[in-house]
Amino acid sequence: MRITIFHTNDLHNRFYPLDYLETLSRNSHTLILDAGDAIGGSNTVFRFREPILDKMSAIGYDAMAIGNREFNYLRSVIEGRVSQVNFPLLCSNVVDLKGIINSLILPYIIKNIDGAKIALIGFTPVQFREKSIWKKLTGFQFLEPAEAALKVISRIKDKVHLIIALSHLGLKDDEKLAREIPEINLIIGGHSHTTLKNFVRAGNTFIFQTGCYGNYLGKIDIEFNAENIPAKIKDVRSLLIPVKEKDEK
Repeated sequence: MRITIFHTNDLHNRFYPLDYLETLSRNSHTLILDAGDAIGGSNTVFRFREPILDKMSAIGYDAMAIGNREFNYLRSVIEGRVSQVNFPLLCSNVVDLKGIINSLILPYIIKNIDGAKIALIGFTPVQFREKSIWKKLTGFQFLEPAEAALKVISRIKDKVHLIIALSHLGLKDDEKLAREIPEINLIIGGHSHTTLKNFVRAGNTFIFQTGCYGNYLGKIDIEFNAENIPAKIKDVRSLLIPVKEKDEK
């Protein structure tokens, strides 16, 4: 089986890849994913509406990781951002100790593509450590990504063919996560604004990132044998499509 993934990260309210995506045809073997920091607001500043989330919804994104910009210490802001999209916002390593948003932001989802089950797991940067006073003040607990990944993967590894992480942790931490959690097949990353024209491989995990500000749209073609769980990956190819230069002419 072959699937195609288009991916973005760290758009910071730039629409260039979204304009390009609107021109592309899509089939049932295509996923569109984002690794966080799409919006113009932040975890301390918010706008009542984020137009880029509306456009991502119209295009048909399948999932997005919560970046540090999408995360906000005000629950009402998070609720507003979740209500604005028609696709899942993912984060496995943040727990709302007050239990208000835990049902809104999902740790993972499983997509079924012609019988192949693809797990998508989200990771957000740790904003403060376990013993920080901010845990008590905000009511949010940040887990170490590997700790959160182990909890999720232990529940799903025997049920899915591929595991894809949407990680807003940065390339260095993505490489660390790949070494610690070898069950992750692909990491689509963000946060460090690293332009990877070719994927990085850490152990058995393939890592991708498009840089920042919508300069590129990422494309991944992955071929795998879906007869067994986990699937055996046969081929991975990646491409960065320059889109900002095209749109500015």
